[in-house]
Amino acid sequence: MSDKVSEFDSEYLKEKRAKRRKKQKQIQYTIFGILLFIILLILIYMFTPLSKINSVTIEGNDNVSKTSIKKAIDVKDDSRMYTYSTSTAVNNLKENKLIKHAEVTKVLPNKLKVKVTESQIVGLVKKKDDYVPILEDGTELENYEDSNVTDDGPVLEGFKKEKKEKMIQELSKMPAKVRGMIAEVQYDPQENLQNQIKLFTTDEIQIVGNINTIGNKMKYYPQMSQSLERDESGSLKKSGYIDLSVGASFIPYSGGSTTKSTSDQNVDKGNTQEDKAKDELQSALNKINKESDKNN
Repeated sequence: MSDKVSEFDSEYLKEKRAKRRKKQKQIQYTIFGILLFIILLILIYMFTPLSKINSVTIEGNDNVSKTSIKKAIDVKDDSRMYTYSTSTAVNNLKENKLIKHAEVTKVLPNKLKVKVTESQIVGLVKKKDDYVPILEDGTELENYEDSNVTDDGPVLEGFKKEKKEKMIQELSKMPAKVRGMIAEVQYDPQENLQNQIKLFTTDEIQIVGNINTIGNKMKYYPQMSQSLERDESGSLKKSGYIDLSVGASFIPYSGGSTTKSTSDQNVDKGNTQEDKAKDELQSALNKINKESDKNN
């Protein structure tokens, strides 16, 4: 009886081992098949046009032309995804003075994505007969060859060394929209006001300010400009300038122009309207001044 049980157990174990070996072989064949398929796909990808770079998307450029970027990344007709060096492309892009940061990313199966961050152009300085753009770090773009540069900023007059560096820092704090509203900035030191500057805007307003605080205060200039009351010709109803040296104030020009008429009644009416415009502007400036103090 014990011999029959032993024989039964032996047959059962043999059958179980056979099934296990068969299952292991099936798993091995499956793994081998998958690996073979992956290798085949890789070979097809590597040695067919599928791996050739056929599309480049560029983001973030404004003053740097796409032509300059494509020249820097140097994608040729036979460039392939698996041999193309993105690090070399990034280094080439950073050689452009206007590019502060660059990323080049591969997007399967055959695309490149280029994203650049440009340095701000904050102003212009006159060199001989030409105006040279200045970047936020103080770099001057002399002999810059890319013709796509569209941003400029105000012309800087009379600034040297430390004062020039400080003015560039203050301009870089301003939004691009505000810088675009400034035509010129002059260094205008007085006996007890060595940091005084004058700004002339594209909407014909003169602003007096301090070189150390003008960057933050000019953020509110669009609101100031909208607060100015003008006549039908676009001229200020009350001639004067905005003083941002301490706070924000509207100061009429001494002996400034007033509305003239053939009758005293019209003169009085014109003066009343001008005073009203002045008061409304001063009220608006006071509100802006309070907002500036809160944010600072």
